[in-house]
Order: sequence, then C-alpha cells, then structure tokens
Amino acid sequence: MRKRATAGLALSNGVCALLLAGCSGTGIGSTGIGALAPPGPLPYQHANAIMPVGYSESLIGEDRYRIEVKGPLGTPRERMEKIATTRAAEIGQDAKHKYFKVEGVQLTTACQSYTIGGKPGSIGAGQKKRTAQAILTADVTYAKAPSDPAFVETRGAFERYRAELDQDQTPSIPADPATSQCG
Repeated sequence: MRKRATAGLALSNGVCALLLAGCSGTGIGSTGIGALAPPGPLPYQHANAIMPVGYSESLIGEDRYRIEVKGPLGTPRERMEKIATTRAAEIGQDAKHKYFKVEGVQLTTACQSYTIGGKPGSIGAGQKKRTAQAILTADVTYAKAPSDPAFVETRGAFERYRAELDQDQTPSIPADPATSQCG
C-alpha cells in the first residue's frame, strides 16, 4: 500500500512540475504577460485576468468607445487594427448603431520589470525579469447617419471583418523585451 502512495505522489509532483513549467514563460521568445498568448496569430477574444491578450473596451462618451487590443511584442499592427475594427463593428451591431468610425489609432509598448521572489539562495530567487506587451488603442464613434466618408455601415460589417480575421493567419513574431523599446 505504501508503494502505491509513493508512486501516486511522484506522479502528482511530476504533473505539477509539468504544469508549472508550461506556465513559467521561460520558453524561446517569451515576454511575460504576452507569452500567455496561444501560438499563432493573436486571437479575437476578450482580454481578462487569465488571458490578458485580446480586446477590451470602455465607454468614453455618448456613442463613443475606446477599444484596446493587447498582444505579445511582434504582433503585426495590421492584425491588431483588424481586431479593434471587428470589435467596433460587433459593439455597433449589438447596440443597433447604424454607422461607426474608428479614429485616433495609437500603438504603444507597455514594459514592466520585476524580481522573482522565493527563499534567498533558492534557484531563480532574486532574478530580474522584464515583460512587454504591444497595445493598440482606437477610439470609435457611432452615429445614426454618416457625417463624413470615414463612417462604415454597421450592418454586415462584423461578419465581414470577422471573416477577414479568420482568413489572416499571420503569426506574431516573438520579440525579446530586453532588446525591444523596453531597453
């Protein structure tokens, strides 16, 4: 009986070690928070605490939203802009707005440095790490009628932009935060 318990404990420890190694972000091209992105192109998904890559939005005025898209360094700007525009169309469709316009698009890099904790003298304790993310911000205005040619009709736009995103399989090119704008 004791032998089985020991084998079970060893298996549990091995699984835990495998899970922790998979989440440690020490792989090639890992960039901390951005390293949590699944492989391949940045997905069209809502960002959250578990998966901080993707889009989020906030209401900044009557019929105005700010959409933020976060991804690992090396995510193509065009991909991030497509995600922001797709989300703008989806918001417009859900709120039954007739037209929308994306403007004020900015791309920045967010950098953060931290020190790994742990018992002094343990492996990795006190090691300095750096994370970096690409962040695209876009302001969106919704209207009942287009006031200029930059407005896009909302009807059918979400499906059209989503189909373009699904066809675009351009992967992110991993970037090292130590050699990026985080310098």
